[in-house]
Amino acid sequence: MDKRTKIVLFSIAAVVLLIILIAVTPEIVRYVDENRAVAIVNGEKITKKEFAINYRSQINYYGLDKAFLSQKVGDKTYEQQIKENVLDGLIIRQIELQQARKRNITLSSAEKKAIDQQIEQYKSDSQSGTEFKQYLQTIGATENEYKDQVIKSQIVSKLYDEVTKNQKASDAEIESYYNSHKSDFVEVKASHILFKVNDSKEEAAKKKKAEEILQMIKDGQNFEKLAQKYSEDETTKQKGGDLGYFRKGQMVKEFEDAAFSLNIGEISSIVKTSYGFHIIKVTDRKQLLLSDVKDEIKSTIESQKKDEYYQSLLEKWKKEAKIKKFEDVLKSVSI
Repeated sequence: MDKRTKIVLFSIAAVVLLIILIAVTPEIVRYVDENRAVAIVNGEKITKKEFAINYRSQINYYGLDKAFLSQKVGDKTYEQQIKENVLDGLIIRQIELQQARKRNITLSSAEKKAIDQQIEQYKSDSQSGTEFKQYLQTIGATENEYKDQVIKSQIVSKLYDEVTKNQKASDAEIESYYNSHKSDFVEVKASHILFKVNDSKEEAAKKKKAEEILQMIKDGQNFEKLAQKYSEDETTKQKGGDLGYFRKGQMVKEFEDAAFSLNIGEISSIVKTSYGFHIIKVTDRKQLLLSDVKDEIKSTIESQKKDEYYQSLLEKWKKEAKIKKFEDVLKSVSI
């Protein structure tokens, strides 16, 4: 090969290389930018890309826009506050993942397979598949990056279960809780006559009708028969309005407050809720025994003890951790 040919081939190779470099340079720049650290926790990096995925996920979940994010509360915008909260959450999660590794806590192949199957199920359905694809685009994540976030979340959940497994409720604690919360374990049995209000225009007419029926009850007419004839609760009207037994927290507040204020056999005045107007009759009231609610109380106490114990561990782990934040990188993330 003569010198002239070599020069020509070298020139061609140089041009091809330049074209390749021009083509890939934006990707390289983006890769480098996305892999900058927003924080380093015990020597491990939380990347800008991972932060951006979690930040945009929060913005998407609450349906926030730039106008809202730009508003100030005190000396910070909502955007600054949310970014700081998301970053603090990721720092805690990084610490948790490190603690999980120390304990050899990972997901089994079956658990990973279940995640894959769930993602495939999302994708296979025409509606949820489209929504899932749009969601990934909105938060700027690939399917693998989304999967990585799910895996990390489940590892943290397994860490919680492992380190709190010895937080148990004793029989003495259960009995003490029951004795100090007896009013929470009262059930009332009630019936009602409902006059539904679907539009504010019909509210006055429905209230008037409820008042007429209440007067009929006061005049001695049978509550159950009136419920069968006039109630607009299709589920209970044929049973004379019978709702069965319920405890506090199981009905809307206005209904609950009225029902629990009545004695057996008493009938309420007109009670307005989001469903409409009610006339309520309490037909029974009973105090649940400790044996009836022991498992429920046990679960409540243990859940509280686990949360408190885990929170104390988190505070300890965070205090021991070496954490460095990079505010300039944090500021560069946008929706």
